[in-house]
Amino acid sequence: MAEHDIDDDDFNPGGLDALTKISPSSADCLIEMALDKALTAKARKLMSRGSSAIIISVPSLEWSQLVARRVAKLSDKISVSAVLERSGRKKEQELVGADALPMLQRGRCIVFVSHDPVGTFDPAVLAAADMTISIGAITVPALRKVIRQVTGGIARGIAPEMAALPLTSIVSAIRPGISARECVANLGRAIVPPTQVAEPDVPLLSQLPLLSDLRHWADRTLDDLAAVADGRLPAGALTYGVLEGEPGTGKTLLARSLARTAGWSFVDSSVGSWFTTGDGALGGVARNLKSFIDAAITAQPAIAFLDELDALPDRANMDARGLDWWTPVVTLMLTEIDRLRVSGARVLLLGATNYYHRLDAALVRRLQQKITVRAPQSREEIFDLLKFYLKEDLADADLMVLAHLSIGATPARVEGWVREARALARGAERALTLEDVVAQVAPEDSRRPADIRAIAIHEVGHALVAHRLGHTVEMVSIVPHASVGGQVSSALPTIVPNLSDIHDMATVMLAGRAADLTLGGGANSGSESDLENATRLLIDAYERQGLGQGLLYGPAVSKMPSTVTIKAVASDLTALLDRAVAMLQAERDLAIKLAGHLITAKILSGDQVGAFLDAGLSGGKQRAPIQEARDVTRVSPSI
Repeated sequence: MAEHDIDDDDFNPGGLDALTKISPSSADCLIEMALDKALTAKARKLMSRGSSAIIISVPSLEWSQLVARRVAKLSDKISVSAVLERSGRKKEQELVGADALPMLQRGRCIVFVSHDPVGTFDPAVLAAADMTISIGAITVPALRKVIRQVTGGIARGIAPEMAALPLTSIVSAIRPGISARECVANLGRAIVPPTQVAEPDVPLLSQLPLLSDLRHWADRTLDDLAAVADGRLPAGALTYGVLEGEPGTGKTLLARSLARTAGWSFVDSSVGSWFTTGDGALGGVARNLKSFIDAAITAQPAIAFLDELDALPDRANMDARGLDWWTPVVTLMLTEIDRLRVSGARVLLLGATNYYHRLDAALVRRLQQKITVRAPQSREEIFDLLKFYLKEDLADADLMVLAHLSIGATPARVEGWVREARALARGAERALTLEDVVAQVAPEDSRRPADIRAIAIHEVGHALVAHRLGHTVEMVSIVPHASVGGQVSSALPTIVPNLSDIHDMATVMLAGRAADLTLGGGANSGSESDLENATRLLIDAYERQGLGQGLLYGPAVSKMPSTVTIKAVASDLTALLDRAVAMLQAERDLAIKLAGHLITAKILSGDQVGAFLDAGLSGGKQRAPIQEARDVTRVSPSI
């Protein structure tokens, strides 16, 4: 790395000064404008006083010499130490500047200029600095003003991409003796379209099945990107963030979609790749890190996406040996984020991690906000996800069936299911069916055939009674899910049930036990949760909801239900079970046939169940005596 000392006594601009007198150069105007904005009253006082050290951080290496020359002319007490060339070393970079520090003892003000102060100057320089000044990137208003100073004309049509050009390109485009319009045209020709653009097959944000909180963040961020793009918002106002969540939740896809929707470039990398690309040593990792930030600045406006953030360890949880190796890497990461921020580049930096709690505290502060990307947790959320991947291949009723089986599945897992199901259908040369997807969702069933039949009969009992009592059956399944061997999902006909409705609900809950008794091999242990739910439902009706003969709120008197309530609920449970048994005995053959159908299909939609049962009625089957069964409430306790 080449380092040059520029002392005002040694520097003689010569012909450049002569040219400046005739017409100001764009380089002089830009540097003068940048320094006027960056140098505070305190900085100017330190320069004129002497015996001080100041670091000036510039946007890029090509700024260093121009800034150094201009700073050297500000005071006769200033000596400038500037990094003017890139290091040719392939290993760890040589740190410079320490040899200039003795001049402080002679009353000089030493100004150190670099595009990367932390990465180029000796730690002694960083420690000795009285002040660090950052020169920001060129803005559109600054570019317009420079063109006016050089040409005397008004520049129109300056785009943010022109201000983002390298300094050399800007200086070459703005020349004395040509018009403002020609300068703008030169700048336009200098813009090179970015090579890393978001893929066209990436879905737009509006097409993604985002959860509500994530949709809010994405829409707000998209508005900010649009404001930055048209100059209504400075790039520095963009809020960096970390997308965190378990693997497969779609963090990368979200970032890509944000870039495509905004029309911004997408530049991605991962911390892990920094170690596998190159020699893996500290110097190689540092170069890869810097290259990522440089690529993002070059491709602006851009989304810079850094995956595997947790591969950078938290320094607070490391031993001394680990600290020696990792501290320079983490520190460089922090300074590179700072460099990106002060550069003024139109870049939104997003990190991603599966383990947010492992991140270094300083990294969390710089990345500002935590954006949680989680798997769907409700039927509605998983339904939207299934709809996104299956499009119009399956009916909504079929999607709702799948939704019951897929709650908690990540987008990556759902995408895999759909991909395998499509391949299965293509291999059979037919359209995709619900069964194709269920075959991917449902694990291989290792249960005994007798157990599968018992579960099917139990669930059919729930479904038949629910349908006959006017409940909307949404799905019946014998696909094992967690600790559940089968399930029925149904919706009540009312959201404000009276006592009769509650008795219907309890009858449906007990219909599984009724089917075990009537159609299966007798009572078994599979009704535990049904009995608990029916019991609690009836106790609450009498002791909490005032649906018995009294209005006393039982829990206000005792944590335990009254003896009268216990007797009444026990009586009702027996009567309601008898009611369900009667309903199933009346349609025994139809119920057994439906159980066989369920064993084959594993899962049936509510529409399929309704059509099957209604067809059975139209075939001359006797319907259960529902009206008689409603007279079970012979005992209504008075509390």
